[in-house]
Amino acid sequence: MITRIIVSTVASLFVASIAFSQTKYSRLRSPSPTPSPTPQQKTAPVQTPSPPPQQRTTSAPRTAPAPTVAKPTPTPVPPPDVKAYLDRQVANSKDKKFHLSVNGKDLALTPFHVWAQKSTGADSTSTCIDMKSDDGRIYDIDFVTTGPQVTGVKIHRINGESLR
Repeated sequence: MITRIIVSTVASLFVASIAFSQTKYSRLRSPSPTPSPTPQQKTAPVQTPSPPPQQRTTSAPRTAPAPTVAKPTPTPVPPPDVKAYLDRQVANSKDKKFHLSVNGKDLALTPFHVWAQKSTGADSTSTCIDMKSDDGRIYDIDFVTTGPQVTGVKIHRINGESLR
């Protein structure tokens, strides 16, 4: 008798789990529940009066959103080559030195070391170049560039001492 109760309980649990799992899984598969059509009753169908022709509303057909127009990518401006600028200045001088006027005096400098270029803003960079004068002083000179052109030259240090 106990075995019959156990067998019937297991069978009913098995059948119940299959029945409820089908409902559970079928709901997960569809993204939104759709109502099932109901069978029509055998009574006379109810007719709704249609609106007069001038009151009919038509919905505008749905249109797909306009595709976004891709903007062309701006051509990147290569960083200015300060060394090439310096080479042009040295090549155009008679004594093959870079000339800089300081306090109204002409200072002839010979470049000997070019440091790495640093970004100082959105479109500006700074490059430090070490130069030696005829009297033996060492000048650290910053070449400031904006876009593709050298826009400023200033002395940063003299013999390793910062200018104030």
